[in-house]
Amino acid sequence: MGRIEIPDLAARQADVAERIERENAGEDDYYAIRYQGDYVAELIDETDYPSFDVDGACDAFYQWKKHKKADIMTFRNNSYKSVITGTMAPVHHTPWKDALDDSLEVYLEN
Repeated sequence: MGRIEIPDLAARQADVAERIERENAGEDDYYAIRYQGDYVAELIDETDYPSFDVDGACDAFYQWKKHKKADIMTFRNNSYKSVITGTMAPVHHTPWKDALDDSLEVYLEN
């Protein structure tokens, strides 16, 4: 569309190599979440995609990861706040392991 100048091949390859090096430097899951958040923020800055609270999204992923590490069987029973609307999602009416009916009607029974 002519709005973004495309770097030459050598610059693109150097960028990919640098990103791989940075990604591999991470020592834990939280680094990976932050790395992904930084990439999303970069894309937002370079495009006309609407901005949103990327740090808040990373924080929600951190919480999700902590819940998952604490108990693999109950982490899906938590809810998180939308970084777009600021609305807290309701807790699902049935614990995940007991929610055997995955129909839309049952899911929306909140």
